[in-house]
Amino acid sequence: MKFKIFVSYSTHDIKQVDLLKSQLTDTPIEVFIAEHSVSPSQELAPTISNAISGCDLFVLLWSRYAQNSEWVSQEIGKASALKKKILPLILDKDLKLPGFISNLKYLAIYEQQESLKKAQKIIIDAYNSKKNQLIKSELAKQKEKDTLVAMGAGAFLLWVLSK
Repeated sequence: MKFKIFVSYSTHDIKQVDLLKSQLTDTPIEVFIAEHSVSPSQELAPTISNAISGCDLFVLLWSRYAQNSEWVSQEIGKASALKKKILPLILDKDLKLPGFISNLKYLAIYEQQESLKKAQKIIIDAYNSKKNQLIKSELAKQKEKDTLVAMGAGAFLLWVLSK
């Protein structure tokens, strides 16, 4: 099962982005970071747009730099429009989240490094939730198949007995 997160950030905050990515290295979570995930000569806008569309969780590293980034505001807008689950991580004290996501609960990374560990836990919990939903769905499909096989066998048996 794939679980994809998209990290929205300003390139000025790349150290914090890389720290978050390093915390998710030994997990089955695929992390999209434009700085590392987009190859030179590859078109940024469609690649980033597709990554947001395909992500399971949108992680926002919100800082005074991100606040001034046109890319970050557009990424937030796309994620909001697609109703993606958004996990805001605030890097700078006294900074408020922008418009459409101002009502979201956030983690204040500036307060303590433990907040990144909380973010890691939230991301892994979201992964496990998706994994459990897929398992339940597969079990339900298998039960449905077993029921159909039993009904078919019963119908065949009735047909044989009626002859």
